[in-house]
Amino acid sequence: MNVFLAVAYIFVLRLIDQTLGTLRALYVNKGRPGIGAMLGFIESAIWVIAISQVIKDLSDPLLIIGYALGFAAGTISGSYIESTIAIGDVVVRIFLQKNENTEKLANKLRENSFGVTIINGQGRDGEVSIAWCVTPRKKVKRVLNIVSEISPEAYVTTEATSPTNLTGNTK
Repeated sequence: MNVFLAVAYIFVLRLIDQTLGTLRALYVNKGRPGIGAMLGFIESAIWVIAISQVIKDLSDPLLIIGYALGFAAGTISGSYIESTIAIGDVVVRIFLQKNENTEKLANKLRENSFGVTIINGQGRDGEVSIAWCVTPRKKVKRVLNIVSEISPEAYVTTEATSPTNLTGNTK
């Protein structure tokens, strides 16, 4: 096989296998080990093929470079795909000065089918309201747009959730 075709072949194999590895880790972390195992099976089969191509001629640095570039590109690709499919939920916390559009914001979020809980608290500069909203990652931008529209001065944080099943039942 032509060395450049071999490099391209190894690169593509590593691109696919590393992309699958990133997605596998995501699915396992999000409580979907079955999908993760299936992706891991495919990932490991591809990896064996790729590494065997490199081992055939370890003296050729181009093969090693193709392998390493495929790994790097697969990491980027996997991250991009992960952000696109956006599995899981996010907690959005919105900190507002007391009575600064709190009810208006809560109502607008609820009108758009987002659950929101308002908690009153004490901040450095006085009373504050904290709006908690748990939403699918795919809908976070919509929540942030609503917040920006109603209360652009709000301080907002987001954090991935890890729901706990208290009943012991599986989904």
